[in-house]
Amino acid sequence: MISLPIPLFGIPLKGVNNPILIMFAFTNSQITNETPDLPQEFFEYFKEATGFECTVNVNLKGKIPFVSKYVYLSYLYFKEAIKKCNLPISDNEMNDVLIMIDDTLYNSEVIRGLRKALLMGKDILYRDGEDPVEVNVKKFKIQLLYSYPIPQSFNYIDNSLIHLVGILPVEFAETQDLNLIRMENGLWFSLYSIPPPIRLDWKIIWDLNWASVIELRGEDNFNN
Repeated sequence: MISLPIPLFGIPLKGVNNPILIMFAFTNSQITNETPDLPQEFFEYFKEATGFECTVNVNLKGKIPFVSKYVYLSYLYFKEAIKKCNLPISDNEMNDVLIMIDDTLYNSEVIRGLRKALLMGKDILYRDGEDPVEVNVKKFKIQLLYSYPIPQSFNYIDNSLIHLVGILPVEFAETQDLNLIRMENGLWFSLYSIPPPIRLDWKIIWDLNWASVIELRGEDNFNN
């Protein structure tokens, strides 16, 4: 069983730099000896940044959010390439190249947050341009269920909604109150008309250009 970082709380609002709660979750994903499922541009930027072209057969299979798969698999690919092709690159240099590729491909705060959490190996509250805050979130096993494209514009926004969206990641990190899952699911509907799941153990998360619904399983009992 592999543990991957996921953006459990945090809703994208254009022009707003709110916190994102990144936590590690267990998945049934498996590492396979197949061609890596990464964007073609990733390999081009890898070659441009390192000066090497290395063929590595390593992939990640499972029902997991796109952002988690991309961040973990790109790291795994780089580590395997260093070993297989004897790349003269330190861990710090590898991390710098990965961050550069992330920003060139996506320039997304959710990707930056996930990358930071993976490199630290910690659950974090992440806000662009600030030092991450380490937190300790209860552990879940997750599974990706389905996804919706995030609309280009939201239905309605004001300062009170911006504050509520920003405070929920912090509140969950502090209280671990499972009712906040339902609260943020409702905000996804209010802001973007993403249909909220009926079950409390189903959570909408920010999955780059998608709002993905994941199932959460843990020791706690969820009230549906």
